Amino acid sequence: MTSHEKDVQRAEMAERLRQSREYVGLSQEEVASALGISRPAVTHIESGNRKVEATELSILARLYRRTLEYLLTGREPAPQGPEQLVFLARAIKGLSERDLDEVARFAEFLKQSSKASRKE
Repeated sequence: MTSHEKDVQRAEMAERLRQSREYVGLSQEEVASALGISRPAVTHIESGNRKVEATELSILARLYRRTLEYLLTGREPAPQGPEQLVFLARAIKGLSERDLDEVARFAEFLKQSSKASRKE
């Protein structure tokens, strides 16, 4: 892999990290606190000017409720078949109409994120 390709990958991951943080509604200050780093360091991560440590990426995945695979590559693991659908049906059972709307909004966000990464 060339230096340019690495730079492109880092920039793409930085953008996914920024979008994920914004989606869950966290400030850079809150993320910095969770990681034990300065807010400017978070800015540098999100701009692609600072590498992300493996331990930091693991914390960010949990914080943003995203998979490591998504943060690294922009791809989500494939659904695991009918069992996955049953799990999702159970997960949303009993949610309020407002909560269901939020789940639908998040699903649409994931679809758009996936489409954007495939175009690149």
